[in-house]
Amino acid sequence: MSKIRRRPGGFTLIELVMVLVILAAIAGLVIPQVAMLGRSADMAATAKNAQDVANNIQLHFVQLKRYPQYMDSLVTTESTPDIYDPAKDYSGTDAPANESEQLTGLPISGPSLYADLAAGTVSNVSGGAQWYRSFSRGGFDFVMDHSYAVTNSNNSATTSRALASGMTVAEVQSGSVVAKAIYPATAGVPPASERLVALGFGPSNSAIGKTTLQAPIYPGCDGKYYGRYIAIFKIYANGERPTLCMVTDSYGRYPDYSIQQFNESLPDGGRQG
Repeated sequence: MSKIRRRPGGFTLIELVMVLVILAAIAGLVIPQVAMLGRSADMAATAKNAQDVANNIQLHFVQLKRYPQYMDSLVTTESTPDIYDPAKDYSGTDAPANESEQLTGLPISGPSLYADLAAGTVSNVSGGAQWYRSFSRGGFDFVMDHSYAVTNSNNSATTSRALASGMTVAEVQSGSVVAKAIYPATAGVPPASERLVALGFGPSNSAIGKTTLQAPIYPGCDGKYYGRYIAIFKIYANGERPTLCMVTDSYGRYPDYSIQQFNESLPDGGRQG
C-alpha cells in the first residue's frame, strides 16, 4: 500500500510574505481614514463645546443678572500687560516653532486667535465714549490674569485683578477672522460705536458650580498651550450693557467654522447631499 505524503503544517515563507503585503495594503487604506475621523471628532466636539459655553454664559446672566466673574483675561501680569504670548515660556526666552514646542500662551497655528487679539484699554471719556461703563454693566468686576512664572495643567489664568476704568483687556482687532464673522458686511470693521473684548471661560470663573460643572478644553489640546473656550463680547460707546456675540475655541474657531472644518475632514464620500 502506498503512503500518502502529507504537507507539513504551517505557512510557507512566500505565503507569509503575501499575507503581510495584503495587510500593509489594507493598513494604507484604513489608517488615513481613521486619522481623518479623529479630526472630524475634534471638530464636532469643539463646535458643541463652544455652543454649550455660550448657552451657559447666557444662562448665568439670566439667573444672576450678570456675566461670570473671574473669567480669564487672556492678558499677562507683566508691568506692561499684553496678550498671553505663545513665544514666551516660563523663563520668557524661547520662541516655539509650533504648538508641540509651546509651554505657555495661546495656540499659534491654524486660524490663530492670538494674532487676532491686541491689548487695549477700556476707559470712560468725560462727555464721550463710555467703554468701561458698558463693560462693567455686564457685571464684570474681576478677571484672572496670566503669569509666565506659574505652571499649571492647561495654562489657565491664576492671578485675580479688580477692574477699573483704564484697565487692559484683550481686544479683537478690526478686520480679523473673528471680527469678520461678527461684522461680515464690513469685512470685520466694527462701527466706531462698538468694540469686541475677548475673555476665556477658565476654571476659576464664577459659573463653575452654579450653572455648569466644568470649563471644557478643546479636545485636541495636549495641555501645553491655553485650550479653554473664548467668549467674545461686544461693548458700546454709549455705555449700553455688553452683549455676547459668540464663543470660539482657543484657535478662534467659532461653531460655524468648526462645522465647516468637520465637513471638510470627513473621508471622501462621507457627506451626503
